[in-house]
Amino acid sequence: MPDTVVLNIDLADVWAERGRKKLIRTIAWGDEVTLLKVAATHLEVGITIFREKPDGSILPEAITGYIEPTKSSRIKIANLTRPLADNQVLKVNFVDVQQGDGSVIESPDGKIVLVDGGDNQMFARYLAGRFRGTTAENPQPIDCILVTHGDADHFAGLPEILKSETNNVKRKRFFMQPKRVYHNGIVKRPSKMNNKTVPDTKLLGPTKTVNGQLYLTGLEDNLLDVADADMNEPFREWKNTLTTYNSRSEVSFRRLQFGDNQAFEFFNRGDLRMETLGPLTTTVGGQPALKFLGEPPKGPRIGHDSLSETDEGFTGHSASHTINGHSIVFRLVYGGFSFLFSGDLNDEASRTLAREHNRGNLNLRSEVFKVPHHGSADFSGAFIQAVSPIVSVVSSGDESARKEYIHPRATLMGALGKWSRVPEPLIFVTELVAFFEEEGPSRLQDEKKAKKRGPFYGFSRTAYGLVKTRTDGKRLFVYTDSGNVQMKEAYAYDLDSSGVPQPAEVTRA
Repeated sequence: MPDTVVLNIDLADVWAERGRKKLIRTIAWGDEVTLLKVAATHLEVGITIFREKPDGSILPEAITGYIEPTKSSRIKIANLTRPLADNQVLKVNFVDVQQGDGSVIESPDGKIVLVDGGDNQMFARYLAGRFRGTTAENPQPIDCILVTHGDADHFAGLPEILKSETNNVKRKRFFMQPKRVYHNGIVKRPSKMNNKTVPDTKLLGPTKTVNGQLYLTGLEDNLLDVADADMNEPFREWKNTLTTYNSRSEVSFRRLQFGDNQAFEFFNRGDLRMETLGPLTTTVGGQPALKFLGEPPKGPRIGHDSLSETDEGFTGHSASHTINGHSIVFRLVYGGFSFLFSGDLNDEASRTLAREHNRGNLNLRSEVFKVPHHGSADFSGAFIQAVSPIVSVVSSGDESARKEYIHPRATLMGALGKWSRVPEPLIFVTELVAFFEEEGPSRLQDEKKAKKRGPFYGFSRTAYGLVKTRTDGKRLFVYTDSGNVQMKEAYAYDLDSSGVPQPAEVTRA
């Protein structure tokens, strides 16, 4: 009986015919294939492709392909794969969801964690393509959905996953069943009450002033227990979505704060673990509370002051800066490599974390850095310096003039380069690794919209904006696709004898 194996090198081209003819696809380290035959010069493998049928359904089709290393690659056939049971590869994919965040973590033993989900259909579309063949009877188990904070561009796309179940185009449907939902405990209230604008200090729930400092005390644990009247529209829709999932199979809810590492016992194993570094809470009246944050200093952020760790210069009370600054911050550690996820952290909150790092109370240093707040100008140089990344990923994208924030900012990109720990750091922007093909003069299908919009010059997406990372704790592999199906931008790092990452040759068969 054929064995299921995983690829044991960085990249391998799978060909339809011997002699490296008719490329089917390129697979990456940790991807599964069925091993049919081992020959002296090649592997015969079974892979699954998905063909769209006339009714719009997508059905899997098993086909035979060949992995045939070139002589110049010096790759031995015996080293191409390893048994599925011995898979040690952690996968982390950063998805282009335009103006927002969305990432997928897949552990070597198949645990899946979704981190945020953008605010449109793009994350749902990606999941439908990544996890093919889900149905109402056979949904994809999701071990955890972690929403870093309650801005719509981080979670309003998650209800789109539920909506996709009834999409007229079957290949766009994705059925899942989450087991856990983690969040930072802050729920946004409606911005208007009785036709009056609600002040910032009332937008996030109950507060209390202690020694002149305002604290947010109304932190929630179970989102299903929050009254609809205490939620803005995106939160109400998210609650309705969670209610549906919970009715199918019980979902556990948890508010995270610094030190809640036991929340990830379902995921952690051996030298693979997730650590919760933020938000940092304060006890007020015997309950956990979060400091109400202020507005950053005005003017251009250029100069040495970006390395400051003090709280000077932040004024007033800002609901948006409070919910952003108290994003869940977590560190994903596997052997000698770490990933830092930072939500929409801003300068004020980042300075606090940088201080705690420099005092030895937490560890921010990480090789892969999911840059906070889509590359906003509201960043802390001291925080980036503490992280000292090798690979940085900015999640941002052009969507509309209404959502234009000039992300990522030039100052932020410069700081990433300056404070990275290597002379040539890798800095990716999700929207820049998507590729589009020129289509020429185009017209919208909807007649009403077409009449209003008129003809335009069109482009079609040919490659999804994905930054893909793989590691077994000893080696780190990072790559992206391109408009040319065979062309990849790929980099690798190995740990030296001192445990320091060093650039390595990318292996490709």
